Amino acid sequence: MIFSFLNRLQVKKITVATADENGRQAQTVLEGLLADLPELLMACVVELATGKMLASYTSRKEYNPNHISLRYAKIMRTMNEALDKRAWPGGELLDSTLMLDDQLHHLRPLHNGEWYCFLAVRMADANLGIAKEIMRRHAN
Repeated sequence: MIFSFLNRLQVKKITVATADENGRQAQTVLEGLLADLPELLMACVVELATGKMLASYTSRKEYNPNHISLRYAKIMRTMNEALDKRAWPGGELLDSTLMLDDQLHHLRPLHNGEWYCFLAVRMADANLGIAKEIMRRHAN
C-alpha cells in the first residue's frame, strides 16, 4: 500500500537531513549551486560510503533525489575502485557527467572523497562548461 503523505517532497526548497556540521556544509553547497543555477532541476549531497542523503533540492515532485542517491553512490565507488586498480590511466577522479536527451547530470566528489554532489539541469538552461564551473566553485 502506498501512502502519498509519506513520500511528499519539499518542492523548490533545500531539505537538510542532519542538523550537524555535515548538514550545514551540504546546505551551503546547495545554496551556492541554486544561487548560480536557479533553473536547477535537482541537486543533492550524499555520503558516499552509506548513500545517506545529507541535503537535497528538487524543483518538481517527480524528481526525487532519494531514488538516485544510492545508484550514483555505487557509480562513484566503482569508478574510484577502477582508479585505485589503475584500470584507467590518469589522476584522481574530479567529476563525472552523464548526458541524457535533454538533461545533464553532473557528479563531483567532495569532502576528501567522502561525499559526492549531484546536480541535474536541462541542457536548454545550462551547458556542460557552465555546470562544471559552478559545481567546481561551490563543491570545494
